[in-house]
Amino acid sequence: MRPLILLLLAAACQPAPDPSLGSGGPPPPAAQPADACAHDASWTEPQEPFRIYGNTWHVGPRGLGVFLITAPTGHVLIDGGVPGGAPMIEANLRTLDINPRDVKWILVSHAHCDHAGDVAALAAITGAEVIAGMEDVELLAGGGMDDPQYADRFPFAPVIGARGVTDGEILQLGELTVTTHASPGHTRGNTTWAWTSCEDERCLQLVDVGSLSSPDYTLVNNPKHPTLIADYEASFAKVAALRCDLALAPHPGMVDFWGRMARRDQGEADALLDPTLCRGYAESARENFRAELARQQGEGGER
Repeated sequence: MRPLILLLLAAACQPAPDPSLGSGGPPPPAAQPADACAHDASWTEPQEPFRIYGNTWHVGPRGLGVFLITAPTGHVLIDGGVPGGAPMIEANLRTLDINPRDVKWILVSHAHCDHAGDVAALAAITGAEVIAGMEDVELLAGGGMDDPQYADRFPFAPVIGARGVTDGEILQLGELTVTTHASPGHTRGNTTWAWTSCEDERCLQLVDVGSLSSPDYTLVNNPKHPTLIADYEASFAKVAALRCDLALAPHPGMVDFWGRMARRDQGEADALLDPTLCRGYAESARENFRAELARQQGEGGER
C-alpha cells in the first residue's frame, strides 16, 4: 500500500456523482472538491466486476478493494471508494444485475477518503444502512475532518447516522453473517470484516483485512490518539491470529490480490487461497511500525 500522504500529486478524482443515472434513490450528497482526496490513478481506474469466490464479488475500481457479498435477503457492500467513485460502483452492480436498492448494508473499513469517500452517495443511491467501527462514526459524520493524523487535509462528503459496531459483534442479515474484528490504529475505528462464502459445497472464511499501515503518522505523543501504540500492537496480534482462508484488503497490494488473481486466471484454481496472508501482512506491518516507532522515540517524539 502506497502511503496516502505521498500520493498528493496524483491525478484528480472523478467528477461528482450524477443523480440522473436512474438509481431510483434520492440524489446523493454534494461531493467534495475533486482534488480533495490524495490518490493514485488506479483508485479510479475502471475494472469489470467479477466473482472472487462464492457469493463475494469485486465491484470497485482496479486499485481499491470494494466488495459485494450477495444473499437472498439482501446484499452487503464493503467500502465506497474515493469521492466521485459511486457511479462506477453502481454501474458495476448493475452489470451483475444487482439492483442497488437491494443493498442493505454498507460496511466501512475505515474513515479515510479513499475508502469512505463516496459512501454518503452510495447510501443515498441504495438506501442502505452504513455500518462502521464505533470509533469511526464521528469521523465519518465529520467528513474526515479533524482526523487524528491528517487533520483536515482529506475531506469527503459527511456520512451521517452510521451505525457503530464493536469488536466481536456479529451482524446477521438473513443467512449471511459478518463478524466485526476491531483493528484500531490506522484509524481509531479501523475494522477487519470476516464472513463465510461457499462454492460447490466448499466453504471458506474470507477476511477483508483492515489497514495496519502508519503512513507518515505521528506515533509518539499524539494527543488525538493517545492509545495509538497499544491499539496497533493489539491489532497486529489479532489479525495475525485470524482464520484467513482467502484474504482481501482495502488496497489490493496489501495481500497481493492481483498477483493471486493472475495465477488463478492462468489456471491455478486455488491461487487466491493462502491462509498465511493475514499473518504475513500483520507481521510485516508490525515490523515497519516498530522501526518507525523506534525512530520517532529516538528523536524524542518530535517530527
